[in-house]
Amino acid sequence: MIGGLTAGNLADYVLVKLEEDKTDGKSDDEKRTQVRKLIQGTALLGPAACLTLLSDLPENAATAQLLLGGAVGLQSFDVAGFGAATQDKAGKRWAGLLYSLTSLPGVLIGSVSVSVTGQILDAMSDTDGGWSTVFQLNAAICVAGALCFLLLYDSKREFE
Repeated sequence: MIGGLTAGNLADYVLVKLEEDKTDGKSDDEKRTQVRKLIQGTALLGPAACLTLLSDLPENAATAQLLLGGAVGLQSFDVAGFGAATQDKAGKRWAGLLYSLTSLPGVLIGSVSVSVTGQILDAMSDTDGGWSTVFQLNAAICVAGALCFLLLYDSKREFE
């Protein structure tokens, strides 16, 4: 909750400052795109970094808790990245539908991933590598998602 509120306030603050600056020659859409990419990059690359460090299975429990908490907390920046991006693309009328349609694949894959995680842990039960593999796989997925968003997203309105 704190991460999402922080991300939303940070995104709003940066957007206001960027939109006040008319000297850079960028449109409001370009500025909004920059902010969404910054916030969503944080929402995906931050957890990827935490999970990569966590995959080394720290001996200190407090370190592991801090890294796991960091991964979850930074992921909440998604609210001001991807969550707001659908509103940028679709406006008030279609934003809910677009958010639902773009979230559906993630929800389905997330449901299947619970079973996959269990299978990985069962297959590696006699080694210490099970959780490391799970954390590394999640970090890789976060990096892939970040690359897609950073390369493909723009905030130009598509639907009215």
